[in-house]
Amino acid sequence: MVEKFSTDKLVVYVVWLPVLNLQDPPTLQRNAHKYAAKEIPEAPRVIHYSDPNVFLGKAYGPVIKVPYGAPAWDVYFALGADVRWGDTVPTPTHVEWNTGGGGDSKLLDGPTFAGEVQKLLTKAGK
Repeated sequence: MVEKFSTDKLVVYVVWLPVLNLQDPPTLQRNAHKYAAKEIPEAPRVIHYSDPNVFLGKAYGPVIKVPYGAPAWDVYFALGADVRWGDTVPTPTHVEWNTGGGGDSKLLDGPTFAGEVQKLLTKAGK
């Protein structure tokens, strides 16, 4: 994933949420690592977090307008170098969904997402 970009300025944060089934924190951690080994391997610039209370998903739900007040999950965010975290979560610069929550125009497309990330890196001078 990050190896496709020739900069060390890109960092990927993967946040695991227990959305489809409730899991206690240790179970979520085990399942996240099991899945990560297959789909999103650990690397020096890939950082995995577990969020058993869905804090981040709940915070981002209204920001990206998830229907029915549900938490954000199965989404990919790209945030520019100028984005800062404060008392509230920042609005992502680019969003794509792995599920249909954002509509067909926002469904995850690897090359499109990579292009958006590259634009952000270029804008940041990286």
